[in-house]
Amino acid sequence: MTATSHGDVVREVRTGPADDRGQSFVTDRWDTLDRLHRLVQATVERRLREETGFGVSEVQALRYAGSGFAADAGPESMRLGEVADGLGLSQSATSRLMARLRRQGLVISSAVDHDRRGVQMLLTPEGHAALRRIAPRYEQVVRDAVRDLGSQDVDPLLWHFLTGENDARTVNR
Repeated sequence: MTATSHGDVVREVRTGPADDRGQSFVTDRWDTLDRLHRLVQATVERRLREETGFGVSEVQALRYAGSGFAADAGPESMRLGEVADGLGLSQSATSRLMARLRRQGLVISSAVDHDRRGVQMLLTPEGHAALRRIAPRYEQVVRDAVRDLGSQDVDPLLWHFLTGENDARTVNR
């Protein structure tokens, strides 16, 4: 497998792959989007680790677990399966991730009352503090990684989706 440069992936998002091996348009576009996602993911992962000490999965888990609030009742626990589904991870990967966060004192877990096999998670006060501290950095790192793709070379529909801009060409550089 040959390494794909950032420019190659951006060109593919705009024009499709250079060689036609009989794959469908949808498959080609999906493969290109997947490579683009991996490029952004790697950039975000590296910068987050350097700047906050947290990885993407940890930040996303804190964000997801921290979203369990009822307006009138305060924080609500979330089942481990809900967190796994929300993060797109397997149960075992989510369990290992939550164990790391638990060892850091950022989440607590307990068995579900009516289902002893179930586990529910809740952010600790330290977890909420960490989330408040790293969430703005996460937002900026993701924004920078998307911006660095080079907006003039990326499919306008993809830019609209990623940036929420009405005109994909108005992304600030």
